[in-house]
Parts: sequence; C-alpha cells; structure tokens
Amino acid sequence: MSSTRLSIGIGRPSMLEYETFVYLDMEKTGSTFIFRLLEKFSSERLLRRKRHAPMGANYDPKKFYFISVRNPLDCYLSLYSFGSAKRGRLYGQLRSRDRVEFYDGTAKGFARWLEFVLDPENAGLMSNGYAEAAIAQIMGLQTWRYLRLAVADADARFASCERPDTVRGIYKAHKLPSFSVRHERFADDLCRLVEGPLQYAFPDPVRALDFARNGEPLNPSARVDAGDARFRIPAALRRRLGEREWLLREIFGY
Repeated sequence: MSSTRLSIGIGRPSMLEYETFVYLDMEKTGSTFIFRLLEKFSSERLLRRKRHAPMGANYDPKKFYFISVRNPLDCYLSLYSFGSAKRGRLYGQLRSRDRVEFYDGTAKGFARWLEFVLDPENAGLMSNGYAEAAIAQIMGLQTWRYLRLAVADADARFASCERPDTVRGIYKAHKLPSFSVRHERFADDLCRLVEGPLQYAFPDPVRALDFARNGEPLNPSARVDAGDARFRIPAALRRRLGEREWLLREIFGY
C-alpha cells in the first residue's frame, strides 16, 4: 500500500480525489470513517483532499465516483444534536444571526428548529450556495447538499432552477456517483464497495473488509433523541419534510 500524499497545484476542484476514483463525502453520513478506510487500505495516491466540496465543470469523467447518503430526517436530527452542543457550521450561522432559541435539546425545540430550516423563506440564513439558488424554493437543504456533490458544476446548473422536472433532468444528465453508501446499511455497502467496483484499489481486502465491518465509529454525535421514547416527530412535520426533500425520497425511498 502506497503512502497517502497530497499534491499541490491541481486545477480541478475536488473532494477526496484519488488516481482513479473520487469519494463525494456528504456531511453527517459517516464520511470520516470512509476516509479512514481509504487512507488505511487503499493502494491509490490521494491527489486532493477538500472535504464536502463540490466538483466543478472540469471534472474527470473517466473516474469512478461514489457518495455516502443518509435519511434526511436522521441527518437533521444529527445536525440539531450537534447544534444543541453549540457545535457545527449551521449552528454558527444561526448564532451569528441571533437565531439559536431552538437549541434546547428537546423534541419541541427540534420541531421548531426543523420547521424553521424547512421554510424556504429562511433559506437566506443557510450557506453553500443554497441561500442564493432559486432551487431553495422547491427543495430542502439536505437534498441541496446531496445534489451539490452528486452533480458536476451544481451551483451553476441549479442556480436558476424553479421546477422539479428541470431538477430531475439535470440530475439524470449530469449525475456523477454510480455507487451509494447508505447510512442505514453502512457496513454492508462499504463491504460491497471493497469487494466490487473498487476491489482493484484494496491489495489487502481481508483487512479492509474487517475494518469496514468492525471498525469503531469515528466522530459520532450524541443524539438528543437517544433512548427517549417521548421524543416524537409530529406527523405533519414528517409530511412537510417529505415534501421538501422529495428528490431524496424519489432516488432512495427516504
């Protein structure tokens, strides 16, 4: 296995880009663990590390792209839990605008926070292009985060999108990932990746598979709903979530 090295001066924007493949590392989806797996066991040289960043128009279409994804409700719960501990970029953005009254770590506080985040009128308080994109009126933050990684030059392609069918067409025509690691079947999908499309990149598949199956979670967040049977999400809020994150539901069944 070659040592991991970072090269300087590559003009093409990237995330975790190796010689023949790219990992599109969506936040709160186990990305730290996946990077550690690649770092420890892949034989390929790391060309560029730029966490959670999108691909530009000048990407390499010959490479293999894979992404990690998570149920949007689960993602929002993780984000809220992170913010309730006064951590995370979204918490910092809302704090800078004096909007942290939701972060009390309760089910009621989460419901109020999620209603706020799902409301397109509040998109201007978000970042990463979501605030400026017309797509914020028809799509939730988690779907935008997915699309921004899954589609090359996403900021430009989706900047003026106002119709769901336009979004679907752009995604179909310019989708990058051909494999997804789903958070709800994380270890199984990682093993499928190591044994399948990326088997050539793992010279010691036994150790890589053992790590994928049995490695300790990295950077886990303490969840505000952990072990609390009273922590319930109102049905109306779940429906609203489904309406805003409609593309993730169509693609992954969330």
